[in-house]
Amino acid sequence: MARSILILVLCFSFSAHADLFDFGGDKERESRIPNLIEKLKGLEMKADPAYDDAFNLHVKAIENAVEEEKLYCSGEAPDNQGKMLPAAQKQLCMRELKKNYIEATETIFDLKKKYLGIIHKKQIDKLGEIQSKLKSDIEKNF
Repeated sequence: MARSILILVLCFSFSAHADLFDFGGDKERESRIPNLIEKLKGLEMKADPAYDDAFNLHVKAIENAVEEEKLYCSGEAPDNQGKMLPAAQKQLCMRELKKNYIEATETIFDLKKKYLGIIHKKQIDKLGEIQSKLKSDIEKNF
């Protein structure tokens, strides 16, 4: 009987210890990368330097978040609450980071490609205007 009570008390204390130090695994640290990706997607795309600057700031924020999370997942740095990642969760953390990083790079590439397409179209339109004006000037003079 005493043994049963002792085992029950030990099991309860281990469970309480795991909850106290948050090793239960119920609550995971949330990645900031998906939120930063959504902010980047939400930028209004325009062919001006202000968009380019805002785009570059958001990309830099994503790069910084990836580096911070890489340190956290490898166990080299604590999270913002001062807790270190348990060794058993490092591999899962790295997989999640990899997934978020790939999504971020694809989003950055797609948005940059679209932005460069807009700039290129604007430059081609301007070149067409210059050609038309030059052609009309030549027609007038000859």
